[in-house]
Amino acid sequence: MLRFLKHALQLFGVVFLRFRPLPRLWGIWLVAINAASLLFIAHIEAQVVLATTVIAVAAQTLVYERIGFTRILGSTHILWLPMFAWIATRNAAISTDPALASWLMLLFMTNLGSLVIDTTDAIRFLRGERAPHYYWDLAERG
Repeated sequence: MLRFLKHALQLFGVVFLRFRPLPRLWGIWLVAINAASLLFIAHIEAQVVLATTVIAVAAQTLVYERIGFTRILGSTHILWLPMFAWIATRNAAISTDPALASWLMLLFMTNLGSLVIDTTDAIRFLRGERAPHYYWDLAERG
């Protein structure tokens, strides 16, 4: 368990400290908008977003442990598709809370943008770009 937590922290460390400036800002925004689920945690929609985020990060950590920070990591965001399909069925409940509705729309737009990036990265991975492209421990670069 400690090894898993260490790798999860390294994964976030890469995003927050090793990414180049623009991808770093995007990564920080992506984490922040998903973590904002905590501000609406009394709503089932936010609870589902938080659970989906935790599952996706856990899956990314498992991939990171095995093959490093590769272009396939973002493929775990596929979990957002059923999440948003379910959220779409909740429109009547969501529309009663304008702040919740605004956050969910911002979350949807942000995560949709991320899915475009993730799809591009997955294609690049499948075409052969499989080497890690970021490292927590700079000595790993070889």
